[in-house]
Amino acid sequence: MKRSKTVLLLSSHLAIAVIALLIARPGESGGGEAAGSGPASQAASSKSGGDKAAAGGRTKSGSFQASVTWRGGEYARAWKALRTAKLPTGERIRMQRELLKQWAALDLEAAIEAALGEAWDKDDGEYYDPTGSLLEVFADEFGKDPAGTWEMLRGRQFDVATGMLRHVWIGALGTKDPVFLASKLGELSWRDREKALNSCRRGFKPGTESGEKLFETLARLPEEVVSADDLVAFSAGGRLDSTPDELKQEILSLGPDEQRMAKVLAIQWGRMLASLGVAEIETQLASLPEALRSEVVWAAFNSTDSAESTLGLATMLADQGAWQKLEQRETTGMIQHIARNGAAQEVADWATTLPVRKETIELFHRSVDRYLNQNMEGAREWLANIPPGVWRDRAYAEYSQQALNAHNNPEASRWALDQIGDTGFKSEAESWRSQWEKRTGWKGN
Repeated sequence: MKRSKTVLLLSSHLAIAVIALLIARPGESGGGEAAGSGPASQAASSKSGGDKAAAGGRTKSGSFQASVTWRGGEYARAWKALRTAKLPTGERIRMQRELLKQWAALDLEAAIEAALGEAWDKDDGEYYDPTGSLLEVFADEFGKDPAGTWEMLRGRQFDVATGMLRHVWIGALGTKDPVFLASKLGELSWRDREKALNSCRRGFKPGTESGEKLFETLARLPEEVVSADDLVAFSAGGRLDSTPDELKQEILSLGPDEQRMAKVLAIQWGRMLASLGVAEIETQLASLPEALRSEVVWAAFNSTDSAESTLGLATMLADQGAWQKLEQRETTGMIQHIARNGAAQEVADWATTLPVRKETIELFHRSVDRYLNQNMEGAREWLANIPPGVWRDRAYAEYSQQALNAHNNPEASRWALDQIGDTGFKSEAESWRSQWEKRTGWKGN
């Protein structure tokens, strides 16, 4: 090894050793630093905000400057040394993160300022994060003092970086103190509010005192901040000891200005009713306001494992005109689930009874596809027995698609397309076949 390389290597190792010493001994003052700069003199150094501002911050050039009057000056010197050390990216980031964690416990704001003055290495796979590779190390300190750190971020003293720090704060509070996080939802933007609700869900513990408190905190917020659908995710924390009849009476006792809570309770009630037969559920709904019935049925639909109940409750949703619920992905998924588990023909038969609407078209196709796929020969008689009209034409079109994509059978596809009566829709179905022909390179009639 050449002498220059040896000297460089030794210098790098020496720099690492010095940094490690500074990290390991943050309480000792070093060199010519005044005694008041060490951690032991924190009280003296925090007498004035002006001293702190002079002690550390980003200069016009964007670099962090340490000062002998700044508490934690040892950390500042270690930080500056670490920035210039000849280290691999991953190793430098690991050391920076460890230093920042210790520094934040002593002086959170100064540590944040130092991290913000760093040019982040976002290409380091181990620590890649939308907020950079360093800021998430402050999560622990955010969790220790939710109120204090909220005031710090609320003042936007970190300018445009405040948003990134708030992202870390939201993630930390979801685990450490979701109730405090929930209490601040009204002060967050709608984007941050969505993140905060998701974070609260991660910290939500159903059936516990903390879960009850979180639910109550959210329920006190106005509906424009926390909707009924938002609140439902936390509703398992309350009224678990109520009977179905008690819950029903509570729903009926709510006034016109309590409709958000009425919807939440209706969904809880629907979950309780899921084990009952469809006819009994329908009887139970008779005394409930019409606006809440579909919420009860939807909750029961999503909570049953029975094929008969699933199809019966889906029919009730159609009868109630709950079209938005019927076209949701969850509805299609539930119907496909029971078709995959032995009820393919029952599902296909049920699909032909659906009202013909734009909201039910995709549901129809996904309800008949499995039966047609598995019964290419027997399904021909089934298709012929569907009354002429939209669903019969669409069933033939779906048969064609299954013949092509699942069985590579263009002849069966052609037969099915020739049965379609509506010439306008037949052209659309022919275009689906054309796409298959282009994709496969098939040439023929």
